[in-house]
Amino acid sequence: MGRVTISGSITTGAIPFKLISAATTNGTNVKASLGTIYGVQVINTNAAVRYLKFYDKATAPSVGSDVPVKVITIPGNTAGAGAVIAFPVGVAFLVGISFALTTGAPDSDTGAVAANEIIVNLDYK
Repeated sequence: MGRVTISGSITTGAIPFKLISAATTNGTNVKASLGTIYGVQVINTNAAVRYLKFYDKATAPSVGSDVPVKVITIPGNTAGAGAVIAFPVGVAFLVGISFALTTGAPDSDTGAVAANEIIVNLDYK
């Protein structure tokens, strides 16, 4: 029988990122340069819908002023509801990867989410 050798490099996989919400809009910069998101897993334990807004920025967003490039609706359910999204070819961010969490859908919304109600997991490079 032949022997199978598997080789790889830790640099080939996506980098994990996790955030548990504070009682703010959680304006966060994940990467301050060109990057790609390959997956999003987001959970909401509030009964009301919440919004994960992505910005192509090298700094944390100015929530309510900056315009997001992608908005993901996070379903509400006190037992936990959410979204798991894979981007097999990735979503490119040319300047940087930043996000915020809000209570409203409009780009101008500045409604803060509650502490510990949302978990955001990103897989990026």
